[in-house]
Amino acid sequence: MKTISLKKVSAVAVASLGFGLLSVVPASAANSTPTVGTATQYVAVGATAASTVGITIVTGVGTTIDSGSTVTISSKPAGSTVTLADRDGGFSAATTAAFATTGATAGVVAAVATADGAVTGTASSAGASVLGTVTIVPDVAGTYVVTVLSHAAVTATATIYAAGLAYALGDGAAVTPATTGNGLAGPANTVTINATVNASNTRALVSVSGAGATIISNDGAALTAGATSTIVASGGASKPIIIGTPTAGTVTVSQFYESGNGTGIYASTASKTVTITVGTAAVAGGINASTSTAVMNAAATWSSTTEATVTASRTASTTPVAAIKVTLAQTAGAITSTTAVTTSITGSGSLYLNDNNDHTTSPIASGRSLSSTIATTGETFYVMVAPDGNSGVGTVVITAGTYTATKTVTFFGSAAKYTATNVLNPTANGVATTDAVLVCAADSAGIAVVNSTIYAYSGDTTVATVETSDATEATAIAASGTIPTSHVAKTAVGCVAFDVTGLSQTTKSSVVLTFGNAATQATSTVTTTSTVNVGSVAATTVTLTTNKANYAPGEKMTVTLTFKDSAGRLVGAGPGTGTLAAALTSSASLTGDALFAQNNASTLGVTEITVYAPLAQGPVVFTGKTGPAGTYIATAGADLAITATATVVDANQSSLLAQIDALNAKIVALNALIAKIMKKLGVK
Repeated sequence: MKTISLKKVSAVAVASLGFGLLSVVPASAANSTPTVGTATQYVAVGATAASTVGITIVTGVGTTIDSGSTVTISSKPAGSTVTLADRDGGFSAATTAAFATTGATAGVVAAVATADGAVTGTASSAGASVLGTVTIVPDVAGTYVVTVLSHAAVTATATIYAAGLAYALGDGAAVTPATTGNGLAGPANTVTINATVNASNTRALVSVSGAGATIISNDGAALTAGATSTIVASGGASKPIIIGTPTAGTVTVSQFYESGNGTGIYASTASKTVTITVGTAAVAGGINASTSTAVMNAAATWSSTTEATVTASRTASTTPVAAIKVTLAQTAGAITSTTAVTTSITGSGSLYLNDNNDHTTSPIASGRSLSSTIATTGETFYVMVAPDGNSGVGTVVITAGTYTATKTVTFFGSAAKYTATNVLNPTANGVATTDAVLVCAADSAGIAVVNSTIYAYSGDTTVATVETSDATEATAIAASGTIPTSHVAKTAVGCVAFDVTGLSQTTKSSVVLTFGNAATQATSTVTTTSTVNVGSVAATTVTLTTNKANYAPGEKMTVTLTFKDSAGRLVGAGPGTGTLAAALTSSASLTGDALFAQNNASTLGVTEITVYAPLAQGPVVFTGKTGPAGTYIATAGADLAITATATVVDANQSSLLAQIDALNAKIVALNALIAKIMKKLGVK
């Protein structure tokens, strides 16, 4: 593994979101920075949404908030007439200090003006926030955004989602209403739906369907057996509708607005729908399998939400090589403490089950098949994977209630076999061709070996030299770079690519490279070889060929350009700019790849395209001309005609013609025999 290489470079993007007080800090500090309290809220239409807002004083700049700072409703649904309210900064000094970010002391003056959008105030110390409360009461279902803007044009936002239909979970566990998603209930249960109408409507129709569900009551008024119910309310008010869920299945609740106030005619398209999933058992205390998570890191302890592919040494150890954090989501309230938690591993490896992120502090259990309950593990727990001395893939299965997660860890031993693949022909000009040969290491079980040093030796240093050593990769690398001087080979886990430098000579066309597991070839116990061609950059001859002389109609054809230098060697790899004067032409219409154009990159001295023969019989002639003398075409090879011919033959038609010819021959022979007999008989 090289210390500095394009193929080793990776970019990591980290995003962090905190709860509570959200602060946005400008890149270049100005007089103040805006803050909001609750950044995201879900409410029913007609319910109050409130959030604290503030401006944080920047240390060393001053204690006066810029007069250009504002708080506004920057976005709201069409038809909404909502305005901000309660921007009076009604906090005592103590309350204000509790909400301030840093450096707050008693005596902070909090004042948010009543004029819509204008924020003013001072603070007794730098670092304190001038806070106030803003409230809105959504009158239309949709999304509302409150924006605090500092004088430096830095913003902080609070987003409020208002639902036209909002549900509370079944089994008696109410939750904050959501704009989308599924309500949950067990059989013979109820779910409460909060239904609202827009400010421009006074009534809406609510209907239910599926799993035998009915509306039991509307705003406290019992219904005998209602599949539909009409809400009568002032615009924006919310009315509770109780849905009965007698059997397991899916229930759909739909809301239809009235087409004009007082008409009694409702829209044919629902303005909002909510789906209630009715399980075969009550869901209170259950696990929400769809939102529970398990994330694996390649380490002894868990630290990142980024999922990792783990490949590690099989050498037996009590130190984990993989840590899996399992976070269980609730369906309705805390998960029942008796809920079973199990984990097992098949193949290689062993496990620790932990209620914390440290396997050394008395794990709950260790081994290959472990079990516990939520009472011991908690709703967040950890599974650590350690090597047990065996090569292969360890498959970890984790179950908790209805949730199941599967992870795999690959364990490898020492390298027992190398395989080498030529990727590029090195250029015979004394310049290194990067990643010319790819070498992969596997242990005795055929498992890829990572971070294993492979050494390289040239069989003839007058022809080419090779990178001395490199280590196999722990993560796969994609191909990139302009060949041949900055090429990056596509590299799998357990493989590494070697740079090869061809020397300026014309007597030899190839060199044998050996790869081993020791600093010298003589002491290596695991080796492989590769015969690597070297050639000039410029081609003196360009040959056009097809892989066959004759093709059936529609048959696949491989057309090849072969580039050789003045010594008859396959050229070194290169972009092949200007290798043809123009695109090739064909005497017949073909499907498949486009014919060779002016630029034709080659890696091993050749480049190919795939086309398909025409359906009609006859010759197919490819014609073209080499490009002008330049980097990739030598003077002796410039402006020369190139051609290749193949023939399309219909085997069925040819067979029929052959049979006709044979029959004709028999007829001629028969006629001759008849004539001979007639002559003997004297018949004329």
